[in-house]
Amino acid sequence: MAETSLLPAFIDVYFSTIKNIDARISRPMAKYRLSFEQYEILYDVAHLPAVSLTDIVKKRGVTKPAIARQLKVLRDLGYLTQKLAPDDHRRHILTLTPMGKRVAAEAEVAVEEEFARWVEVMGEAKLNELLGLLKETGTKLFNKDTAAENAAAGE
Repeated sequence: MAETSLLPAFIDVYFSTIKNIDARISRPMAKYRLSFEQYEILYDVAHLPAVSLTDIVKKRGVTKPAIARQLKVLRDLGYLTQKLAPDDHRRHILTLTPMGKRVAAEAEVAVEEEFARWVEVMGEAKLNELLGLLKETGTKLFNKDTAAENAAAGE
């Protein structure tokens, strides 16, 4: 049966490729003691006006506790601060520190350089094809289950 050979093939691709995609895109962040998720938060704060924890939760599709944990690390590293919004004292606005601005800018260049290498090696058409397949996979296999799984895991 064809399905019996698919599982080992998917497992092989997971270990040889998918895990390496994560490692390669995250590699430039190690210099700044950041995970890729933390870099994405810095990116959002750098590029979105008056962004809050809730805004990032909505944009990234993860839970508040998950983002709050990442924000704590970023505050501890001295990359960002939280301050009350002048128009709504219940809302906390995230702001990059001067060091956070420098790190966000340098990390963004490093990620873009790494991805440019991918485009050079694979070609834009192949990467667009891969992106389309990954989006379809996420939509059909994972998006419906993710919220329930996160809730069950307590995130």
